[in-house]
This record gives sequence, C-alpha cells and structure tokens, in this order.
Amino acid sequence: MQYPDSVALIDALSQRVLRHLPPSAWRQLFLSPGAEALQFTQVRGTLLCAAAQMPAWTTAPVASLRDLEFLARAHGGELDPCPQASALVSFDDPHAALAMAIELQQLGGEVRYQVGMATGECTLATLALEGIAVPVLVGGAVDEVEAVARQAAPGSIRIAPGTYREVEEALARITSCMVATEYEGEELAAASLTMAPRASAFLSTFAGLGLT
Repeated sequence: MQYPDSVALIDALSQRVLRHLPPSAWRQLFLSPGAEALQFTQVRGTLLCAAAQMPAWTTAPVASLRDLEFLARAHGGELDPCPQASALVSFDDPHAALAMAIELQQLGGEVRYQVGMATGECTLATLALEGIAVPVLVGGAVDEVEAVARQAAPGSIRIAPGTYREVEEALARITSCMVATEYEGEELAAASLTMAPRASAFLSTFAGLGLT
C-alpha cells in the first residue's frame, strides 16, 4: 500500500478515525493495514463545514446532527463520517452547498451555526472496514474550509474567494440576506452572508399587546 507523501495527512486521518470509530477499526487500519484497507484518491469539490453553537440550556446536539444529515441528503451532499472538528459535507455543485448552508441557518431554531464554504482539491481516503467502504476527506480544501468556518460569526456563512466567485450571481438574487466582502489589498479575502432575522412569535405577540 502506498500512502500520500504527507505524513501529516496520515496523522490527521488516524486521529479522526480514533475519535469517531471504534478502537478495533483504528487497529485494523493503522497497525496492520492491507492494500485493501486504505485507498487514496485526489478529488475536487465544494465543502461545507458547520459548527453548532449550542445555547447553555440545551442538551447534546443530537437533533442538530440529525438536521445536518437530513439537509445533506436533501441537497445531494455527502456527510463525512469522521470530521476533524465540525460537521463536514461535500458537494459536486457549489450552488447545492450554498442552498444547504442557507437552509441550515434558516432552520437552526435555538442552534446557531458557524458555516464555512470552500472549493478545491483534497484527498478522499476510502476505508474498508468489515466489507463496508467508508469515505473520509482529509487535507487540502478540508483544512481550508475548517479555517474559514472558524472565522464565521455564529449565524453567518463565510465563503472562501474561489467559491464566492462561483456563486456570486446566485447571491445577488437572494433578497433575504446581507453580503459583505473582505479584501486584502486588491485581492478578495472572503465573503460573509448574514441571513435576515427569523420572525419571533414571542416578539410578534408582545408588539401586538394594547393594540385595537
């Protein structure tokens, strides 16, 4: 079996498998791996990274993960089973990634998400575990989109320059959001999309008190 040149790539994959899969799976893959256990392919696509910001009074983000899984399938995305830090979804179409990001923020309820989007190449590691192929993305655009998401304000969508250029026309047609662009000199550094506040039933009721 031939590994990618970067030792850091293998280490990142090892840590993610150990964090999300049983220890027996890690031992199978990294202590005595066979040629069929790990396969690597370079792929290109648009990645969406989402980190849930949970209110202090909520419980574990089980419902949040369920929402992510549902939206990923609905928009044709693939949810990574072993994200490095936050939920990671891959898309062939950047517009599908944008549609999911917007819907995620609109349906978040009490949960606010830091969402990042980036387009580029990364390594698809296909793990063969007990006859089941488990696809995990690592390196390249994965690192970029996670860095972009960390810089996003809760409730917003931060978009890397390459992805922004691909969806710029679609963003111009969305009336329920505000788009802000950031530059380093004359170069676009990032764009941030902030959705209009959701209507609040409590505030609507409060505002109507005393009116006749």
